[in-house]
Amino acid sequence: MGGKKDVEIISKFIPPQEAPVEYHIKIFNCWQKKRGDRFAPPWSSSIFAELPAEAISLTSITDITPDPLLATYRFWGTGLTDVFGADFTGKTPAEVPPKSLGINIEGGCARLASSRMAHYEVKEFETSRGLFGRALVLRLPFSDDGETVSHGMSSYYFESHTPTAHLSSFFHEVFSRVD
Repeated sequence: MGGKKDVEIISKFIPPQEAPVEYHIKIFNCWQKKRGDRFAPPWSSSIFAELPAEAISLTSITDITPDPLLATYRFWGTGLTDVFGADFTGKTPAEVPPKSLGINIEGGCARLASSRMAHYEVKEFETSRGLFGRALVLRLPFSDDGETVSHGMSSYYFESHTPTAHLSSFFHEVFSRVD
């Protein structure tokens, strides 16, 4: 196989309220309360200040322009810097490894902009030997005008099924195989 497609990434979506990560449930419930009867709360609702402490380093905030679709990271948590190997503040999702899976019609920002609703993605990384690890991502839309998605917040949780692997080395291995 030449070493490049040794890892298959399988994405599944589950209802956000069924998230298996406790801090994701807390964030989702806070977002629900802030949005009220709107499809999304305004960014000014200050949900970021209410994030559980353990979630902040694994959170990204994205400025989104839906048409044409443009997205730029406004905030990139230090835990994400450790996992992905760089700080992507000011960068686009297309610049985040694996680059081949950057912003596209099915990417996180595109999905938020088109669906205008929260979603929860479970990405499983499989090798020929079985499940290698997972990335669980809660993505929430925010709207400054009440019509379009202007910001997105993503909260991550990573788990390696290789007990001794540090997450940064684990994901470096995953991304080097799919780029």
